[in-house]
Amino acid sequence: MSGGEVLAAALCALGAAVLGTLVKRGSKEYALLLSAGAAVLILTAALGGAVPLVESLRELAGGDSLGGRCMEAMLRAVGLTLIGQLAGQLCKDAGEAALAYGVELAVKVAVLTVCLPVLAALMETVGEIINL
Repeated sequence: MSGGEVLAAALCALGAAVLGTLVKRGSKEYALLLSAGAAVLILTAALGGAVPLVESLRELAGGDSLGGRCMEAMLRAVGLTLIGQLAGQLCKDAGEAALAYGVELAVKVAVLTVCLPVLAALMETVGEIINL
């Protein structure tokens, strides 16, 4: 993302926060929807700007090697974490701390699940090195 895009995201967030504060006086539900919409809009813009970064990281990691699998797992874990953080924060803003904890727990399990194949391949590689 460029500096202008970051500034636009910051202004969008500040505008949504101010508008959300005004709307919250009348309806907390609409204020939460406004916050969620702005957060999704900003996240979408940030992810769109990250496409060249992801492509560069994939090129650096190589193809189907262990580095490639590690990079793929890392990118998936980052994506899951971003979605989980957004959902958890929205739950906390809505006053649902238990739901936020549930989302955070689900994300942790999903990240571990994504990383298991990489861990297995790493252990296999270490075993091959030891047996040499």
